[in-house]
Amino acid sequence: MDQQQKHQIRGYEFHVAGALEKDGRYRGMILLTKRGDTQQVYAKPVLIETPSSFKSVHAALIEASAYAQELIYNGAIKALLPADAPPAGAQTNPQAPQPPDFVGN
Repeated sequence: MDQQQKHQIRGYEFHVAGALEKDGRYRGMILLTKRGDTQQVYAKPVLIETPSSFKSVHAALIEASAYAQELIYNGAIKALLPADAPPAGAQTNPQAPQPPDFVGN
């Protein structure tokens, strides 16, 4: 993966990268590290892939950058982000699984 500099648009922070696929083509990747609407910082970047792949990594990077801008400016990025992602530095407190409540005979 060829990672580029950090981008900031409307409070969203992300990197774009190009990943080599098995068929020799490159797919653009958006690695989102901060939400712009809630200012939530992700401990692990949220990965969003571009729909298309390309013969050159340069084209994949351009596509990833353009796709990120389109998603952010039209608000569609919110639908692609996990609702339950823990913020950076959050302590997870896993509890033992509880047995299900059975009703009936």
